[in-house]
Amino acid sequence: MKTSNFITTLSLSILLFLSSGASAQSSNSNNSDLPSNTNAFGKGTNVLSIGVGVGGDYTYIGDGYSSTPNLVITYDNGTFDHVGPGIISLGGLFSYKGASYDYTDPHSGYYYNQNWNYYILGFRSAYHWNFTRSDRFDPYIGLMLAYYDLSYNVSSSDPDFHNPGNPHYYYYENTYNSYLALSLYIGARYYLSNRVGIWLEFGYGYSNAALGLSFKF
Repeated sequence: MKTSNFITTLSLSILLFLSSGASAQSSNSNNSDLPSNTNAFGKGTNVLSIGVGVGGDYTYIGDGYSSTPNLVITYDNGTFDHVGPGIISLGGLFSYKGASYDYTDPHSGYYYNQNWNYYILGFRSAYHWNFTRSDRFDPYIGLMLAYYDLSYNVSSSDPDFHNPGNPHYYYYENTYNSYLALSLYIGARYYLSNRVGIWLEFGYGYSNAALGLSFKF
């Protein structure tokens, strides 16, 4: 939890810094008459982003559980332009997250280890509106529908935990279903060059905060 809070706070600080930097850049630019997102993100622009995320809303993860950061890969395409001052993108996401729960019976001394593996495939769409009019800054807000493919396994030092008469048999017989879920997110990219940028995203769903690199082509 402390790591998640630290990364979220750090990411928000970076986003605010980049936003203020983009505003300063645009105020000194000679291209103030350019329409929003002409250079940062336009129709036909493709962006591949790779990063890590923390937190998120998961059906089978609760207090006392440990989890890995999300591995996140996203793709966005500038699909519809002239939508107000911005552009609508369509794209997809792949993410992986692992979670586990360990328990040791205080009487028998046997340990029980449960593991969940989430493979997330999502379809996402976002609205990109560059209110700073900078040719490096690409802020957006979006919605994603994703399928959470879930696998579960359990291990134990108890040789009989898979027998129905064992008091810990429920660890063995538990089943967990895959499911669909929505995610809401807000994010931004700041391009360090014409092709490579920093990517930050916050939201509710697959991750609370994610950051990484973006590659525009």
